Amino acid sequence: MWKTSTLLFTCFLCLISLIGKAQTAKNSPFSDGGSKIVKLYPNPATSRINFELQNNNDQGYDLIVFNFLGKRIDQIKNLNAKTTVELDKYYSGVYIFQLRDRQGNLIESGKFNVVK
Repeated sequence: MWKTSTLLFTCFLCLISLIGKAQTAKNSPFSDGGSKIVKLYPNPATSRINFELQNNNDQGYDLIVFNFLGKRIDQIKNLNAKTTVELDKYYSGVYIFQLRDRQGNLIESGKFNVVK
């Protein structure tokens, strides 16, 4: 039962990611197919991870982080050009981030690993 639930949840997250990418390509002003707005490093991370906006055109972005089970872990409002997130409260595992504009539209999503 646990394996089936995990598999279904993983498929659900993949579907959300694909829908988000489709919306990003349709709604994003950077929809040339390969442009990324946010760069994150290091990945995998141990104690902190840096999020760097590539095209900060004075638009306010929010960064939302979810654990692999879909629970919201962190939210950073009005993301700066370079933001460092301390990972003290994060466990080892895979996390999903979403970059959203002020209206709540999904701009970009991705994942990163925490290794402790």
